[in-house]
Amino acid sequence: MTIPPGQQDPYRNKKQGLSQNVMVACDFDMKFVHVHAGWEGSASDTRVLQDALDHGFNVPPGKFYLVDAGYANTPQFIAPYRGTRYHLQEQGRVQQRPQCYKELFDLRHAQLRNHVERIIGILKARYPILKAATMFDIDTQVDTVVACCVLHNFIMLHNGDMALPDRATMDINESNMKDVPDGDAKYKKDVILFNNLRQAGNEMRDAMAMQMWADYIARR
Repeated sequence: MTIPPGQQDPYRNKKQGLSQNVMVACDFDMKFVHVHAGWEGSASDTRVLQDALDHGFNVPPGKFYLVDAGYANTPQFIAPYRGTRYHLQEQGRVQQRPQCYKELFDLRHAQLRNHVERIIGILKARYPILKAATMFDIDTQVDTVVACCVLHNFIMLHNGDMALPDRATMDINESNMKDVPDGDAKYKKDVILFNNLRQAGNEMRDAMAMQMWADYIARR
């Protein structure tokens, strides 16, 4: 983002650049179901999620979202096990199978979460303005993110051409395009609501993981 000098500090991210922290939720049809834009780049992912829940984002009854390790593991937001060995590309190359229920769960979790990584990758490639520091005012820069997500959904809903344009950056000065950090690597325990739900989330995740492991062993 481009921010006036007196307002820059909260927007300074982990790489010391200026950006906003945007939370998106996606479905398995490659569409965005919620976009929460505008938070400062220094904000933790969990605080952005809490604010989204306070402003219209909800989890359907009996359902949950998959989240990465930067979020608290709760009954509504299931995160992978931390400290468990399993990396899709590395283990896939050597064809090594999961060795315990946590590794199997993290493998399945990563496979499903790839949908999120893919849709975000498509969005950034199709709309490189998302990686550029523009001279629009702050509100317009926030609205630009939402507009790009809406356009993406429109293309998907109408079975449009998902091929990426060859000259997407022709109108953007590439010197303005910045490398922004990924999401938080671990939960910062900074939201009391989520802290209080972690035990229930861990019990739910363990039950799912152990059932998956039992099914996996039975088929081997």
